[in-house]
Amino acid sequence: MKLKQVLFIVLWFFVACNLHAQKDSVAVKLDAFSLSILKVKDFSKGYSRILISDSLVTKNIKSLTDVLRFNSFIYFKENGLGMVSSPSFRGTNASQTAVIWNGININSQLNGQADFNIVSANSYNNISVRSGGGSVLYGSGAIGGTVHLNNTISFKNITKNNLLLKYGSFNTQHLSFDFVKSDKKNHLNIGLGYNASDNDFKYLNSNLKNDNGAFNNYNFDVNYGYKIDAKNQLKFYGSSFFSKRDLSRTLNAPSNDSYKDISLKNLLEWNRFLSAKENITTRVAYLFDEFKYYDNKENSDNFSIGSTKRKITQVDYNNSLTRKVKINGILGFESTKAEGTSFLTHQRNIFSAVFSLNHQITNSLSYGVQFRKEFQKDFEAPFLYSLGIEQKISKNYTLSFNTSKNFRTPTFNDLYWNPGGNPDLKSENSYQFEIGNAIKFKKFQFQLNGFYIKSKDLIQWTPNDSGIWSPININQTKNIGLEFSTNYKRSFKNHSFSINANYSYTIAKDLDTNNQLIYVPKNRANFLANYNYKNFKIYYQTLINDKVTFLIDTIPAYSVSNVGVNYQLLKIKNKPNIGFKINNIYNSYYQNTLSRPMPGVNFQLTTNLNF
Repeated sequence: MKLKQVLFIVLWFFVACNLHAQKDSVAVKLDAFSLSILKVKDFSKGYSRILISDSLVTKNIKSLTDVLRFNSFIYFKENGLGMVSSPSFRGTNASQTAVIWNGININSQLNGQADFNIVSANSYNNISVRSGGGSVLYGSGAIGGTVHLNNTISFKNITKNNLLLKYGSFNTQHLSFDFVKSDKKNHLNIGLGYNASDNDFKYLNSNLKNDNGAFNNYNFDVNYGYKIDAKNQLKFYGSSFFSKRDLSRTLNAPSNDSYKDISLKNLLEWNRFLSAKENITTRVAYLFDEFKYYDNKENSDNFSIGSTKRKITQVDYNNSLTRKVKINGILGFESTKAEGTSFLTHQRNIFSAVFSLNHQITNSLSYGVQFRKEFQKDFEAPFLYSLGIEQKISKNYTLSFNTSKNFRTPTFNDLYWNPGGNPDLKSENSYQFEIGNAIKFKKFQFQLNGFYIKSKDLIQWTPNDSGIWSPININQTKNIGLEFSTNYKRSFKNHSFSINANYSYTIAKDLDTNNQLIYVPKNRANFLANYNYKNFKIYYQTLINDKVTFLIDTIPAYSVSNVGVNYQLLKIKNKPNIGFKINNIYNSYYQNTLSRPMPGVNFQLTTNLNF
């Protein structure tokens, strides 16, 4: 399809929707409307979701890596504490897990990944994890699962300030401030964050220490909403993140490298409510990402650089046709320009169309279907589909099923990196099936999911005949596994107790070699126990990872545990919370990336003020 035709369709859809919006309609009073959150809920039939609470974020405030490592099924390959952090979801690789910011896929357009150590964990008031393929809704890379980072804007009378301070071992510092002021017409949220650490811990079982490991980052976030009238709302989401990291040494070699990141995200939304059941959201977004790599941090004039500039436009139509039938249609256009030392200048334009249907057939049976088609010049994107079904067998037991086709388009690095880029690459294609079982009682919940993923034309970087690393499409891989999660809550008088546990078993094989894929643990588990008594809280968390392979080497299995206490000072104004946490309380030696040990026992002190 030619670009002119694409633009004409987008313009026609936009004009038609807004002409339709002029009809008389019932005034809508929605105090907290977030389309991106509702979409995860309404159009994820048959998919499992985990909501990360504020208290879980506070326990692991250092980075989004720590938050998800201890509270989800995702395995992280971290190149040393605070360094590049790559996810593996259901045995897929880092570029097959998508991060969605207020409905926008923010994976790097250069390497296809999201580095979870340069995503602020304290910038969002709704973090959730959706297991399974999501390319129909969220585009390229959403194969293993998606992580959703959302900001909510409400029009209620609220004034709130929160200050979180933390100091820990290795001169680790954290400060974040969150301000909210809203009324019936306006909502303003300003967030500031700062993290820094000398990160110079000693390597256990060695005379070495983590030289050249210092890092610092800071973020500035603004979210603003304005209710024009009962039918129209304007919302702006802005997020800025700046990071500098010296890249840690390994057990085998010192390092003097350094890396700088800049990430700027801006999103403007117009919500138009046609009735209590029907609305149109128009989005315009601009995202800028840049990295600078210094192979000698002492020579600041010598570096390599890469950047992307993304412009996104979407028209999103939602309609609850009846009490049991909901539909959603999205037309989108995205233009990305990439520039860099190693790949010159390239541009990619993508037009996408999405249709979703959610149908509650009976009180116990429902299903959802989605379809997606993309049009771009360089690749023939596949026609994508997703089907999810939920059957409530009894008051306490729900059986679910989903299947989907997903994909990943080669990135700018894959195609154009010099030397090594391969412009003849094909898009990755993946098919997925999943069966879920959910048992829920008042105090106890249990979830068991079995999944199957078969992929072809996976993009893998390997050395060619000249010794230069270059990407190729490999034949097929197969991922089979189980995910189990449970939580239990009990309260009596001034006491409360809760347990959360997640366990996953994953077999991920290259079908040509029949070998387990690298950096995929067969067994993985995390566990969290909380006990509260009045204003006193204590918690214990454990992470267990099976061994993983990397080429001819094996990284041993490990477990690491943390314990923390919190106490609220009720007799002091504003009732501050004081917390103390011991990380790696058993001083376990472990590494999740070859030759990059993680720290032994270490401490952190936290103060949380609300005023």
